[in-house]
Order: sequence, then structure tokens, then C-alpha cells
Amino acid sequence: MTLKRLNASVFSKAVVTAGALVLSGSVLALGMGGGGDSSDPTSAYASTGALATTSDAEGQGCTVFRPRNVPAGTPLILWGNGTGTGPSAYSAGLRHWASHGFVVAAANTANAGTGTEMLNCIDAVRNASYGSQVDFSRIGASGHSQGGGGAVFVGEDPRVTATAPMQPYPFGFRFGDQTGPMLLLSGGADLIASRDRVQGPIFQRVDVPVFWATLDAGSHFEPSFSFGRFRGMSTAWWLYQLKDDTAAAELFTGACTACELNGWTIERKGF
Repeated sequence: MTLKRLNASVFSKAVVTAGALVLSGSVLALGMGGGGDSSDPTSAYASTGALATTSDAEGQGCTVFRPRNVPAGTPLILWGNGTGTGPSAYSAGLRHWASHGFVVAAANTANAGTGTEMLNCIDAVRNASYGSQVDFSRIGASGHSQGGGGAVFVGEDPRVTATAPMQPYPFGFRFGDQTGPMLLLSGGADLIASRDRVQGPIFQRVDVPVFWATLDAGSHFEPSFSFGRFRGMSTAWWLYQLKDDTAAAELFTGACTACELNGWTIERKGF
């Protein structure tokens, strides 16, 4: 595959308009993510889960999407928003994860790049009325763009089990030791957080298993609102990593049923 390079200055110009563009990206994503394509092993995971969901404001800075009745032992996923956006810009995707049996805590910040606000949501959930139902030994971290970079940094925290950064743009390009495996999601048509220039070093440098999935035609706004075509794969990843789902694990391990997906470029290490 021929990889495209992008001058980092493009990013600093592009994020100024991210707040306006994310709405159009959200509209495009509305039609994506439904299940039913027998040729795509991730499509079943793009369908809404069995649990009814709700959302709450928790602590000083977190919006939580969760099952209406949180089962005992429910894992926690931390979320970081892209620059200039909030949890509402990804609400359908976050609610989708909740329908599959996860408590999803999104930091209420438009600048999630350090990961600090994301980690603060752990205590916010712990102190919630349903906190005793959450399994804090199983914590995932995800986010988009700057928030994806925040998820990479959150992945250095020993409390974090696994990460799934979406088109991450980590400030400073600092990649510390990760504490668990990573699903790295990229867009082949991303002109802001270039697959090669921005996510390539992450794949090369982190010292944990990484499943790097690039949606060849994916723009930078693929995850907006519903997570687009990242929806099924990311859901399967969390079921595998945080719930020990053996069927979901087969997408990523061994013969890797997701490795031959049409329209995707897959690289992996440690699997």
C-alpha cells in the first residue's frame, strides 16, 4: 500500500474548523453501522445491543452512557472527544457501546489531549449510584482525534486494560509504555490526522499488541455521532478485551476473520 504523508501544519489549521465540520460528518455517519452484511464479520456488532440505555451527568465533568439497569461486573470505557467537540458529537456511538453492556464515561471537555479529564471519570463513576456494579479491573479507553491521543496517554495508566484510539493525534508524539493491547483505527482519506505520519509512529513504537485497522475511504470525521464504519469493529474489540468474548476475539486473533475485510487495510503485531 502507498502511504500518504501530511505536513503537521495542516492539522493546526484544520482543527479551527472542526467544530463546524463535525456536524456534516455526523450526518454522513447516520446511515452507517447497521448489521446484516454476511460478508462483513463486524456487521453483527454494529447492530444495537440487547440492553436499554440512559445517560447521566456524573461528577464535575463527565457524561455517562450506560445500561438503564447496570449489571454487576459491567466494564468501564473512558472516552475523549475530538478538538472543539463534546460527548453529544458521538452520542449514538457511545450509547451503542452501552447497549452492549458497558458503562461509557465521556469527559466533558473539548481538549482531551492529556487524558487527565478522562481519567477523572473513573472516580466519578465509582461514586455514582451504580458504581458498585462496575468492574474497575476492566477499564478501556477510546477517543477521537485529540481525544484519541488522550486515549493513548490514558493507556499508560496501570488501571487501563485496553485502548481503542480512533484516528488519534497525540500532542507531542509521546508514546509511553502501554499497559494493555490497542485497536488503532485510522482513515485512509484522513487529511488531518494522517495514517502514515500520525498513527504510523504509534504502531511502530508502542510495545504492546496492536491491531491497526485502516478504513481505506475513511475521512477524519468517520467516527462522528454513530462511529460510522468503526462501530462494529470497536464494539467487537471491547467484547473481546473487556468481556472475554471468544467469538469477538476471532476477528482479531489467529486466522483473524477481520483481516480480509473489503475496503480495509489491516496490520497487526503481537496477535
